[in-house]
Amino acid sequence: MSLGDFWVVTPSGEAPKSSTYAVKSGSAASIKAGEVVIVDSNAGYVKVAINGSSNTSVYIGIAATSSTDTATVDGVVDVFDDPLCVFRGYATTSANLARAIVHTQVTLDITSSVQTIDENDTTNGTFRIMGFDTNEGTADFRFALTDHINAG
Repeated sequence: MSLGDFWVVTPSGEAPKSSTYAVKSGSAASIKAGEVVIVDSNAGYVKVAINGSSNTSVYIGIAATSSTDTATVDGVVDVFDDPLCVFRGYATTSANLARAIVHTQVTLDITSSVQTIDENDTTNGTFRIMGFDTNEGTADFRFALTDHINAG
């Protein structure tokens, strides 16, 4: 994944808050800053979201730092995990950005090691589109509260 796929849209100039989560060993820095983070199947750990991630995963937020895990040692990652935080990232197909997608829930797309918001895939979507910028090709979104770790 590339650094900075998604970033925080800071409300009212407030500094975004993050929390620290455990990451299972297996590869060096398996989560990069700016990537979507979900609950891992290894209890008590988090991992980077995979292509097509939908509401079948439990979302933590967006990585604020790159993780410190290695091939043999567990690590940690700081994650922007406020369920009301708005994030911004590139749309998979910026030509699809239109008023009709606002307030729809869409999925995650990963191509060429880049995470994008798939504004065209609403099947089991978990990223609620809040707005968009056609000039930049970006979409603003929140995690659907029912799919977020802090929601329940």
